Formats: sequence, structure tokens, C-alpha cells
Amino acid sequence: MDDFDGSFSSILTNLLGDSQTKTGVLSSLLASIIIFSYTTADLVLNQTDLVDYVQTDKDWRILFDNNVIDDDGDNLTFEYTEIWADQDVKVIDFYLDDIEVEEGYLIAYIDVKIIPEECHGDPEREGYCESGIWWEDGGESECDAVTGTFMGDNSTLSGQWFDQNSVLTGADSDCEPIYLRIVIYPNYNLHNDTTQTAVNEYQALSPWRTNGWGVGTVSVQVHVDVQSYGGFTTGILDDSEEIDIEVSVHQFKPSAILESS
Repeated sequence: MDDFDGSFSSILTNLLGDSQTKTGVLSSLLASIIIFSYTTADLVLNQTDLVDYVQTDKDWRILFDNNVIDDDGDNLTFEYTEIWADQDVKVIDFYLDDIEVEEGYLIAYIDVKIIPEECHGDPEREGYCESGIWWEDGGESECDAVTGTFMGDNSTLSGQWFDQNSVLTGADSDCEPIYLRIVIYPNYNLHNDTTQTAVNEYQALSPWRTNGWGVGTVSVQVHVDVQSYGGFTTGILDDSEEIDIEVSVHQFKPSAILESS
């Protein structure tokens, strides 16, 4: 055998110097080629399946965690009380900059409840309304006419003013509250789950993570038409009406569950 000089040719000569060594090396090389070919083929097939999976649209169930932005535990965001004179028309502003939306949440919709005096008044008062007449302590009085409206012209509020679930104006002359609502986030359907088609969870949730909605001022106009006399039997002059306005700002946080793959 020639002297070993450390070169590649010397290494091969030493490895393949006899038939027994040559057979062992070739067997090992052949086994390595087979294992490598099998592993490569398996990897390519699995990667192809994986690529197909991640590129295929799937159905995701979008769920919403909802609550009212409330600092004092009364399930309200804002409250306002004032006495309206006959034919008063006032616009009351509620500033959304004054509230704090929780991290990960967005504003879903805003409810406004306008309550005439007969509906709240003194907690010890007892009475009932029948055909627009308020009966209390043996006396009767005509219910005042109240109108409430979300003011689009006066408001900087970014919301869904033309959504079918928005109720922008209301009126009552039966001593009953008026309920208004404006949907803020696009296509938000009042806590109802929805289905989104997307290739992954991130894309499924992306339509429900857009910032900018629910910014600005909620402006509510209230018009009161006070009846001239508050009591047909008592003869008490009624020339004003106490109005309460309760505002509930609802926030939501979305999550996604894979329904089909």
C-alpha cells in the first residue's frame, strides 16, 4: 500500500483497499441513498399536503364576548337628567373620548333610553299608564309627548347610520321610555355569532379588528311637548317634564373556532 498522505485519493484508496472493506462501504452508501430518497419523497409529499391545507379556505365560527363599558357597576356608560319646559328642543352630547375601551375590544353599538318623568320620578310613587293617561293616587294626568333622535348632522360619531338594526329616532306620548340604537361596527348583528370563510384564524378575524369605529360624539336631540294641564281632576298646571337619558356603550372582543377543514 502506498504511503498515506492525507489526500482524498489516499482516503479512498485506504477505504477501498480490500474487497471486504469495499463491500461494507458500498452497502452503507446504498443504504444511505435509499433512506435519503425515501425521506425526501415523504417530505415532499407531506409538504405538498401541508401547502394544500394552508391554502384551502375553511369555515370559522366567529364568537363575540360582549359587555357594557361601565365604570360604576350600574350597567350604564353615561347618565343625564334635566327638566325640559314645554316645546323645549335640546341636543345633549356624550363624548366617547371620556370612556376607556378594554384592550382587544371594539365598540359594537350604542343604546340610548329616554325616560319621561312618569316612568321614574320619586321611587315611592306608584302609578300606571292607560291610553295615554297616567293614573296616580286617585288622580289622572295626560302623558307628555317626547321625541328623541340621534343627530347625524350634529354628530362626529363614526358608525353605521344606515344599518337596518339602527333605530335613530323615536317618539312616545304614553308615558313609556323611548329606545334608540346605533350600530357602530360594520355588519355587527347584536351579539349573534357569524361564519367567516378564510384560510386561517388570523384572516378569519381580520374583518373584526378594524380600528376607527365608535370615535367622536354621541348627540341626542330631545323635544318635549308638555300638556297644558297635568291633572284633569286635580287641575294642577303642568308646564315642564323631567327627562332622564341613559346611554349604554356596548363593546365586543372576537374569537374564532374552526368549523371545517
